Amino acid sequence: MDGSRSVLVSVVLPFHNPGSDLSRAIKSILWQTFSDWELLLLDDGSTDGAAKQIERFCDSRIRLISRE
Repeated sequence: MDGSRSVLVSVVLPFHNPGSDLSRAIKSILWQTFSDWELLLLDDGSTDGAAKQIERFCDSRIRLISRE
């Protein structure tokens, strides 16, 4: 087995310099009662420190994919 797990729902959130809206969006997903999901955050070259916001969330279901 490769260590990956199967999830029922994938939430894809593309963003570019989202400001504080990114933290609110992540929190809204975390607060859902349904728990079999993954959150794919697609960073389109943000320069506003968005990655630092994401690092605060310690949840294995959240993955950041960045374009430099």
